[in-house]
Amino acid sequence: MNKGQIQDAVKPTSSSSVEAGKKMKILVVDDHALFRQGLAMLLKELYPDSEILEAATSVAALESAGQNPDIRLVLLDLKLEDGSGFETLEKLSSELANAAVTIVSASEDSRNISRSYKAGAKGYIVKSSTSDVLRHALPLILAGEIYIPSHAMSLLTGGGSGGNEPTSSHTGVAGAPSLTPRQQEILLLMAQGLQNRDIASSLGMLEGTVKVHVKSILQKLGVNNRTHAVVTGIRLGLVPSDLVLPES
Repeated sequence: MNKGQIQDAVKPTSSSSVEAGKKMKILVVDDHALFRQGLAMLLKELYPDSEILEAATSVAALESAGQNPDIRLVLLDLKLEDGSGFETLEKLSSELANAAVTIVSASEDSRNISRSYKAGAKGYIVKSSTSDVLRHALPLILAGEIYIPSHAMSLLTGGGSGGNEPTSSHTGVAGAPSLTPRQQEILLLMAQGLQNRDIASSLGMLEGTVKVHVKSILQKLGVNNRTHAVVTGIRLGLVPSDLVLPES
């Protein structure tokens, strides 16, 4: 994550800052000081009222967790000099019951992503991602959703994800934007004319979480409103035309 990416990420993002205005503690665990400090700067811009804690080792991370049981978000690198990131992940997930522990790693191996998910990670962000990915992923993770790279979605949903992210039979045409199964489900409900409140009620989610998903869907499809999203979804094969109600 270079300086340009950090600057891109700190542009006004009021709709993505789900926890904006609410103080929270965030723990960043990475043994590379430059990356750790850069990530801390980015997080402070995204969540100005938050308290950013830093740790370079597994021992320091667990010590910080013990001293701050109210940590809300953890960003953890898998490679730490003094121990396995997976072991640290399991310990942090166990000790910080209310925290969303998220992996930020250079590895894009689906096996590592799957193992992290099974060990308790609520999200997995690869370091090669742009800062926009982080900006859109964190609100979802903080809202209780699971965020993983699209290329690993089939591995997790096909291998039994516990039902947290429903699978979809609509894969779309070649070259279509990659929506998560949850986003595909919400797009189908949008096609049926449901508004955010109705979608939230139908899926047992918070309305604010649905809004975050809808925004991400619009951005991925390159449109600026719900109607265009549905039309584009039909064109790309993401929405069966027979699901669209006449009045919608």
